Amino acid sequence: MIDHEPFLKWIGIEGLPPNRPIGYLRLLPQDFIVEEIDPTGTLHTVDLGPLVTDLSADGTTYYADLVKIGVSTLDAKDHLATLLGIDGKQIGFAGIKDRLALTAQRLSIRGVSDVEQFNRINEENFFLKHLCRGKGAVANGDLTGNRFIIILRTTESFSKEAIAAVKEKLEDIKRDGFWNFFYFQRFGTPRLISHWLGLLLIKGQYQEVIKTFLTYAALRELPYFKNIREKINENWGNWAAIKEEIEKFPYHFHLELQLINHLLTHPDDFLGALHTIPDQIRLWMYAYDCFLFNRKLSELIRIGEVPTLLPLITSFNPRDWEPYREFLEGDEVKLPSRSYRDFPFVRVESRTWSTLQKIEIHGIELKSSLAVFAFSLPKGSYATTFLMNFFTLASGLPIVPGITAEKIDAKVLLGLGTLATTLERFKTVLEKREEDLSAGME
Repeated sequence: MIDHEPFLKWIGIEGLPPNRPIGYLRLLPQDFIVEEIDPTGTLHTVDLGPLVTDLSADGTTYYADLVKIGVSTLDAKDHLATLLGIDGKQIGFAGIKDRLALTAQRLSIRGVSDVEQFNRINEENFFLKHLCRGKGAVANGDLTGNRFIIILRTTESFSKEAIAAVKEKLEDIKRDGFWNFFYFQRFGTPRLISHWLGLLLIKGQYQEVIKTFLTYAALRELPYFKNIREKINENWGNWAAIKEEIEKFPYHFHLELQLINHLLTHPDDFLGALHTIPDQIRLWMYAYDCFLFNRKLSELIRIGEVPTLLPLITSFNPRDWEPYREFLEGDEVKLPSRSYRDFPFVRVESRTWSTLQKIEIHGIELKSSLAVFAFSLPKGSYATTFLMNFFTLASGLPIVPGITAEKIDAKVLLGLGTLATTLERFKTVLEKREEDLSAGME
């Protein structure tokens, strides 16, 4: 998957510098490290650590660092809840971290009566550390930002001129910031239809939301799963037949299964089915906000008149809708939407988003055909949005020809510690990834 201009335009981004070299991301999970910075300024690292820190404080909430690899925050949270015998809603987190990455973040966990339950957790894809007790809970947005340590693999060695150009651009960004676009992960990779689903939600077309989600065969989806989606379309309305198609892959189609299980017992209750996946509904609704923001920012950059802030449209305030009037008319959207009432768990309030984003650089190393960046961003900003200023980003299988599979400890290279013990803990997951890569690079 190469993020060429047509794909960027699909999510509303236009006007980037032309002829950027390919920068391949996430060849190995440890190529993309995300470490959360909490509201106190504490950095929660991916380094190994003791399970328990201190359980002497009062309170019924447990706090712990979740370190994970090759699994999303939502999936790790749900699996952890199952292991602990609690409802997933009793686990709080500040933000969703990438699946194809090595990440660390703070959790709050309620409803656990016996601390020994934590000692029995032994998963391939994640571990907990620094367990302590207290009061309250971690809520969405309870973070200052994230530190990123990222390796990009390029198709050719850096020339002196290329190194100079990267460093010059980096100085410009350190001084002025970079355009704060929402990047692909906000639109539901690999299918990139979250903003489309959000548009259908806002228009109140709930059956169409479900049908699109289940049947749309996206360009970036694996051919095997595209074929399954075509079969779902052929059997539309026959919920039992659809379930038979998708239950063979319960992990890949877990959200689709939740929708279909509801429709099996309530065949025409499309609104009720959508209520079974509230986290996704929020993501889809906000993805349409992000798409409009990207389109407007691209337009303003082209004109040369960019304000420091733009509103987001999921609001009851007509002034927040005004910058997007032309786009909303083109999409036949009338606000306020009935979906604001139908999905009360979606936050509807006036919010603004910065058009420029500042960054703190911790280190950069350009090594042969590798570029290694370490930097911190405030919450809500995307590392890939920063990196696309230097590279046309690529990821996925098959591997882009000509890149190196050299293993690099990015923390060692930049003087930020080492990944050695953490990678040993995730040895099984990494060996599976390397097997996949061997097949993908043949």
